[in-house]
Amino acid sequence: MRRFASYIFLILLQTSACGGCLHAQVAPSPKGKEDQSAVSTIASVLPSLLSVLSYGAKGDGRTDDTEAINSAMSACTARDIPNNGCILYFPAGIYVTTGLTLRSYMNLKGDGWGTSVIRLKARTASDVLTVPIDAFNFSIKDLTLDGNSTRGGSGNCLSVAPTAMGPAEWNSANKQTAPVNAQKWGHIDEVMFTHCSADGIHINQFNYMLFFDNIYAFDNGVYGLYTRGTNSGFSNFQIERNGTAGIHVDGSNDRFTSGEVIWNGSKVNGEAGVFVAGYRNIIMAVETEDNYTNGFFDNGVDNSFVACTSDSNGYVQNNNSASSRVASGFVISGSGGVYVGDKVTSNRGRLPDGNFTTEWPYTIKNPQVARLDITYDSTNHAPATEPGTSLGVEPSSAGKAVCVKSAGPPIVMGVCSTKISSSGSCTCN
Repeated sequence: MRRFASYIFLILLQTSACGGCLHAQVAPSPKGKEDQSAVSTIASVLPSLLSVLSYGAKGDGRTDDTEAINSAMSACTARDIPNNGCILYFPAGIYVTTGLTLRSYMNLKGDGWGTSVIRLKARTASDVLTVPIDAFNFSIKDLTLDGNSTRGGSGNCLSVAPTAMGPAEWNSANKQTAPVNAQKWGHIDEVMFTHCSADGIHINQFNYMLFFDNIYAFDNGVYGLYTRGTNSGFSNFQIERNGTAGIHVDGSNDRFTSGEVIWNGSKVNGEAGVFVAGYRNIIMAVETEDNYTNGFFDNGVDNSFVACTSDSNGYVQNNNSASSRVASGFVISGSGGVYVGDKVTSNRGRLPDGNFTTEWPYTIKNPQVARLDITYDSTNHAPATEPGTSLGVEPSSAGKAVCVKSAGPPIVMGVCSTKISSSGSCTCN
C-alpha cells in the first residue's frame, strides 16, 4: 500500500480534468490489497497511463529494472492509437537501469524529484536517459535522473542525440515523423539531474523546441547544462556545484530566464558560472553566485545579458576564504553583445585574505560591444579602462578603432576621431 496514495492522486487529477466523468467508474480498492490491485484499477480508468510496476519493475534501489521499463515503453508504442500519447508512470522508488532511451509520444511521470528516481547501475558507462534522433512530442516530469557517479556510473544524466540542420518537421499530435527530426517539442518540468560524471543535461547540435522549466542540475562532473541546440527555453532553474561551469551554451537563439547558478567551477575554473558562445542567445534575470570562476563569460556574437547579477564570484578553487585574484563579474570576449541593467557585487564582503572575491567587475577582450551598462561595487579593482583609451589594436586609423568615451558606470563606447598614439590613446567621440 506504500504507493496507493500516488495512484489515488492520479485518479483525482484525471477526474478533475474531465469534470468528474470518471467518478462513477472508480471503485475503492479492498483494504489490504497490494499495489498491483491499485495499478489494475487505474489501468481500467486511465487507458493512457501505464505503471512500470505492472511490467515487473521493482523500484527497490537494488533490482535492475531496465528490461521491465523497456517492456512498459514497448507497451506504450504498441497501443492501437499511439499518437494519443502514453503516460509512463514511475511511482515513488529508485529504479536502477543500465540506461534508457525515450520514444515519441511518451510522457515520463513520477511522484516528484527525490521521490521517483531513475538511477544508473553502479559501474555502468551510459547516459541515464537518451532522447534519440527520431524522438519528438514527449515530456519528462517529477523525476530525478541520477548518474550514480560515486559508484562508478559514467555518462550524462539526460542526453539529446545530434540531428542534422534539416529537414525540420513541425509535428502535430498525429503527424508522422521524418527520419531526421530536429524539432523535439519536448517539455521537461520539475526534474533533477544529479551525480552524473559528465553533464547533467547534454543537448547536441541542431536540436530545437526543447522547453525546460523548474529544473535542478546538481553535483555533475563537468557542466550542469550544456547545449549546442537552438530555439529552446530554460526557466526557473537552479544549477549548483558542477565541475566546470553551471551553464555552457554553444547553440543559438536560446533563452535563459530566472535562475541561480552557484558554487560551480570546483574542478576547472577557466570558464564561468554561465559561459555563452553561439549567436543571439538571451540571458535574463540570472544570478551567478559563489562560483570558483568568473560570473559570466560572453564568447559569442550578438548575445544579450539583461538584469543579470554576478555576486561573489572568483574564489580560489575549493576555498571560499580566499580570492583567486583573476576573476571578473563579466568577461566580454565576443562581439555585438548587449549588457543592460547588469550588476557586479559581493554580499560576502571582504574575505579572510583581505580581498573581495571578484577582481574586476568586467574585462573587455573585444571592443565590439553594442551596449554596456554594468554597475559594480565590492570588487578589488575597477575596470582597466580610462576615457580616451583605445580598445582596438588594428586598424589604427582615425574613425575605425573603438575606444572608451566614458568609464562610467555605465561605460560609454565611442570611436577614435584621431589616430591612436603610441601610448594607445586617441580622441574618442
